[in-house]
Amino acid sequence: MKKIFIVQSIWLLMGTMFAWFTVYTDFVRFYAFYGDLTRINNCVIPNPVTTACFYGSFAFLGAFIWSLIINKVSKVKKIFNQKRLHFLLIGSTIFAFTNLSLSVYNFYFNKASEKISCSGVQADSIFVTPCFIGSMFFLGSLIISWIIKRKKYY
Repeated sequence: MKKIFIVQSIWLLMGTMFAWFTVYTDFVRFYAFYGDLTRINNCVIPNPVTTACFYGSFAFLGAFIWSLIINKVSKVKKIFNQKRLHFLLIGSTIFAFTNLSLSVYNFYFNKASEKISCSGVQADSIFVTPCFIGSMFFLGSLIISWIIKRKKYY
């Protein structure tokens, strides 16, 4: 019973680490290209604060911290908090797949000869982009949360 909550926390930790590593890499790439982190307009490489990954990384971090709290609270509070975490994961998954859909559209239907990922770097396949991988982490987190809710592992 307690193991599924630990699996949920581990999965959210992996998603958090992936998202923040991607954001860090994006900031390093942007700073190396422009030498400034405050530039927003007229950028070849998007400023990381304008990307969905930046905001998704905060959602991952919040969900991960929330999952740790759920592991420590009483059964009554666990039920309440798990339901709220489930709603957060539904919203985050919708957000992630909406952004992934925009990336897929730009990737496959953009007339540019180079295929650009959501981070502004060249990619050969949409399946290796941070948007796709982050979406899969959110979907996996939602599925784990749904299993907890469905089986009532409180």
